[in-house]
Amino acid sequence: MQAPLVQETAAEDALMHLMLALGRRFRARADGDAVDPSQAALLYTLKCHGAMRLGDIAEVMQLDASTVSRHVQQLGDRDLIEREPDPVDGRARIIALSAAGAATLKQTFDQRRAFIAAALVDWNDAERDRLSHDLTRLTATLGATS
Repeated sequence: MQAPLVQETAAEDALMHLMLALGRRFRARADGDAVDPSQAALLYTLKCHGAMRLGDIAEVMQLDASTVSRHVQQLGDRDLIEREPDPVDGRARIIALSAAGAATLKQTFDQRRAFIAAALVDWNDAERDRLSHDLTRLTATLGATS
């Protein structure tokens, strides 16, 4: 059987197609998923930025505070985050990634990484290196323009 033809497209179109395909795949729950993708994003934010107040999480994630509050409640109910009084303002809470949350995030990322690895199984080392280089460069450029 012949491999399907790949239609040449502009880089912007190809990237948009990739984002849509990955978005669909990563929004879908995989067997064994412990958290949904939006909860995983919140856990990842805490991993990258450290403990912070709910409003700061919302700002970093560019989400409404009510959305973040709902996710924090769900994650807290499952002991995937820790909530401590803010030492500056005792009325507020500092949200931190718990050990269980870190393990859950690792499991979630490992599952997604395995999905991507399976898609790249037929790629040689040079192709994989080039993809890594190009995506790293694009990520840095996108980060610089935000």
